[in-house]
Amino acid sequence: MKIKLNLFFFLLSSHLLAQVEYVSPLTNNRHLMDCDIKKHKSLSVNSTGLPFFDDFSTYKGYPSSLLWQEKDVFINTTYPVDPVNIGVATFDGLDSLGNPRNLVETSHGEADFLTSKPMDLSSYSNAYFSFYIQAQGLGNEPEGNDIFHVQFLDSSFSWQTVWDTTGHALSDFKKIKIDISDAVFLHDDFQFRFFNMASLSGNFDHWHVDNVLLTESADLSNDNEDIAFVYETSKMLNFYYSVPWKHFDNNRIAYMSNTMDTWLRNNYLTAQSVDYRYDIFDNNNDLVFHYPSSGPTRNDEIPIFSGTNFSYTNDSPAEITVGSNAFPSPSEELERNQYTIIQSIATDDDELFKENDTLSFIQSFDNFYALDDGSAEASYGINAEGGKVAMLFNIAQTDTLKAVQLHFTQNFEDASATAFSITLWKSESGIPSEMIYQSQVFYPEYTNSINGFYEYVLENPISISGSVFVGWQQYYDNIINIGLDKNNYNNDRMFYNLGSQWSQSNCADCDGTWMIRPVFGNLTISETPDYSDFKFSLYP
Repeated sequence: MKIKLNLFFFLLSSHLLAQVEYVSPLTNNRHLMDCDIKKHKSLSVNSTGLPFFDDFSTYKGYPSSLLWQEKDVFINTTYPVDPVNIGVATFDGLDSLGNPRNLVETSHGEADFLTSKPMDLSSYSNAYFSFYIQAQGLGNEPEGNDIFHVQFLDSSFSWQTVWDTTGHALSDFKKIKIDISDAVFLHDDFQFRFFNMASLSGNFDHWHVDNVLLTESADLSNDNEDIAFVYETSKMLNFYYSVPWKHFDNNRIAYMSNTMDTWLRNNYLTAQSVDYRYDIFDNNNDLVFHYPSSGPTRNDEIPIFSGTNFSYTNDSPAEITVGSNAFPSPSEELERNQYTIIQSIATDDDELFKENDTLSFIQSFDNFYALDDGSAEASYGINAEGGKVAMLFNIAQTDTLKAVQLHFTQNFEDASATAFSITLWKSESGIPSEMIYQSQVFYPEYTNSINGFYEYVLENPISISGSVFVGWQQYYDNIINIGLDKNNYNNDRMFYNLGSQWSQSNCADCDGTWMIRPVFGNLTISETPDYSDFKFSLYP
């Protein structure tokens, strides 16, 4: 019997060992609860035949209805490790709304399905099917009974299993190839599907699928010649994903990075030459910045993939530079602003594989500071009564902190009545020191928005600047599960205190960024929830 998340063992171990940090799998997926699917017009679809291809690089959320039938899987860029290209289809134990399929903790069974639209294969004597697959990624490890299946629909409309694998720990993406020559599959209403067996009580047992291809061409099936972007980030700011626009515009040197990193993967068997560029567009879709300044593109030699992706910062003779005028100030005064960064490479890839040669990223300047990318891959908490959690922010100008956004994740143990106070501390040599503010009592709130942040409005806003730690103090030993973004590491800014001293967050699974965002300027919400019905007492 497999129990994925049982706090009994956590509480039991606390009697035997010193209290520590806990990182847990998620029980839901907020991104699918209010999902706006953006489909790309050039998805490969041919209702009369082949090829069928989807590399999941041009849209997010639900699978494209042009190609697929169900909405079970999660199309994303944040769960895979060293993907073949940007974007994967992730299988887990959640339903199409991102909720557990069965709240019984030990439940296990059929979970996500990804089924192709029907295709006519009756005119072909052979067809070739392939895909890439990775277990776990940055998610939860599938175990031995978490079987991943591939099935074909035969001419009698029965599903036949043609390939499967059992769960295992994190692995590289592996290409699976299946030749289709049996006439029982070469009919005019052929379909294929993937599905997984998983724990159904949460966001568990992850598999990630990429580059699904069905073709009549053996050459195309064997073609691995693709150079692609692999991660979505186009971050041009130091540390942050977002800072308030006024703070940035008045302190560009403090927040603007001199360089931007970008990752490519060369799936050819030899090094390849590519022409790289990026362009920045404002809210009116006007071009406001182009790189490189000396011409239309820069040429780079990209080595073959050898276990790690090519990084322009670490592997190129010349980094990608960023100018302080990359985000020019508009004529009108704004509180919020955003720019679209379009990176592109010119390659010799087959036309079918060129969709992943363009990368679009929106750089937002909102009313908050964000070290996280808005996507939680796990949750974090401590179970100490009176415990404290603090993350460092550098505020370049004096301003009034009016609220703090927190992304709490629901878990089997209901923490909605677990009291805490938002707390601020001074920084001394990068470590929390004197407490400078503590809010009224709050309780975890769970939202159904895409990123799941709740804005806690401070009863007494406080003017702050410089290096400030923002976090909370909890009043019970229940674990409050803050979202953990595992794509960005800021552990040198993250500290916890179980009662006697501050320690840097450094457990085996703690690498990442807590989803805490201090808010300045106008608020997103206009009122705070009424907590008068909650019973709360403090004891010495």
